Amino acid sequence: MSKIIDRASPSSSSQQLLARQSESDAQERFLGFTIGDDLNALIPLIDLQATIKILLSEILPVPQMHESLLGIINYGGKATWVLDLAHLMGGNGYLKTPELTTGMGMLFQIHNETVAMLIDRVGTIETYNFQQCLPIGETMFTEQMRLFLAGYFIDEKQQSRVVIDLQQVIRAII
Repeated sequence: MSKIIDRASPSSSSQQLLARQSESDAQERFLGFTIGDDLNALIPLIDLQATIKILLSEILPVPQMHESLLGIINYGGKATWVLDLAHLMGGNGYLKTPELTTGMGMLFQIHNETVAMLIDRVGTIETYNFQQCLPIGETMFTEQMRLFLAGYFIDEKQQSRVVIDLQQVIRAII
């Protein structure tokens, strides 16, 4: 049920969000998760293959790679890249938090490569209407963070839930 993300695709997730808005009023399901202590984020459920627990000690570092790519793990007999999403977005991430020993990985496919985005906690599956997706304002987040956000929703508790732009994440690590 997951889809393969085309890293060469010219359209970003934010453009895809806008295109979906005009197509219908349909609800789409997202997986909620947290980055750091205070960023509540979402990723379209259709983009995910699985979520897994990752022991940080099992990550094999790979030299001369993007600094947010921590290395690879063996998942299902295949080498799977591990990406520190918080670090990529300008935060401390797992690289500078030595007391952490485990994290959660959200698996997605880029062509024939599997990537695990390392995050703090996986939340629940949430449903939102794309017509309610709001654009990210220039003063809402740092410039580094805004690069990876496609928009945001306001949940039932009146808290913002940012949508991660997977296309931008892919472009940053290639």
